[in-house]
Amino acid sequence: MKVAMIYPSQDSEKAISNYCIHLIKAMKSQGLQVDSLTYEMGNPFSFFKIIKKLKKYDILHLQHEYGLFGYYGMPFFFILPFLKMAKKKILITTMHTAMSHKEKINENKVKNFLRNLIYFLQNRLINYSSDLTIVHADFFKGILVKEYGFKKSKVEILPHGIIENVKTLDKPKARKELNIKGNTYLIIGNLQPVNGSDIILKQADKIGKTIIVATNPKSVNIKSIKKAGSYINILQNIVKNNAHPKYVRFDLKEIPYELWWKYFSAADLILLPYRGGIGSGIFSDAMALKKPVVASNIPYFRWIAKEYGCVKIARKDSDFPETIKDAMKKQNYAKMESECKKYFNERGLTPVSKRYVKIYKSLI
Repeated sequence: MKVAMIYPSQDSEKAISNYCIHLIKAMKSQGLQVDSLTYEMGNPFSFFKIIKKLKKYDILHLQHEYGLFGYYGMPFFFILPFLKMAKKKILITTMHTAMSHKEKINENKVKNFLRNLIYFLQNRLINYSSDLTIVHADFFKGILVKEYGFKKSKVEILPHGIIENVKTLDKPKARKELNIKGNTYLIIGNLQPVNGSDIILKQADKIGKTIIVATNPKSVNIKSIKKAGSYINILQNIVKNNAHPKYVRFDLKEIPYELWWKYFSAADLILLPYRGGIGSGIFSDAMALKKPVVASNIPYFRWIAKEYGCVKIARKDSDFPETIKDAMKKQNYAKMESECKKYFNERGLTPVSKRYVKIYKSLI
């Protein structure tokens, strides 16, 4: 059984590509023969260069996210039929997000209509072309089945696998190297309005020291450079205009692999005030270091909170300061750390990769 994992290259996209690299390594440790086939994110023509390589594989596993293919996702309508024709046996699509028509966005009616139309067409095409679709949460499956006509039997729920054996520093040493003192609340990653960081910074004086905002101002994804820079300016103005500089520290620079984990090592809590029904790779990285999370009241985090106590949810935006203080209470924090370990043990890349291997074998 030969498997090809298809995903964007690391130099064009960081989140999905890094996850796939770790997932493939875990799969290979299970004895599976799986190869990487990468394309340049935002350049659909680069995708066609890998099509001629597909014939030798039994399973094609495509990692999909809206917008990966550029030009508002339009080329995806041509790429999926190519995969349908080129596949030898099986096409599997992992959808890292399944957007609902009910999702509210701050755009005009025309943009909202076009957005929903593109999602409708893409998802219908994914359903038609794929032998199996994988999602990371049960509510994503509900969206695909109820809103886009997917068959329940063709949608599998597999959690986002947690990276294992990450080399980290103890908290005091990490804080010393990053020049941080006292309680540390971390906002990290590719920041855009959907991440909701402004919700936290507007209330920084009620939360206290120190809120670290660590991000690459040039963005980790080539399609997001302008959006990231604009949003960071908004965040900086929020802090300046509300006289919150003593509570917030911006670390705006490229964050290489080791530094990324150093920030997590230094943090007490990871803050994820997301807007809308999206998933979170940052949450998975928090679990890799067993770091408790305070998050917004969206379906993704509610789904996790039903089974694990590693995340505390702020019921509304104004609840974040009190929820953070509650999480930091000694007894509560110890329990959250214990639940982080439980989450890690049950959803690490090793158990997740074993499930992938079983699914592949069942489809051949």
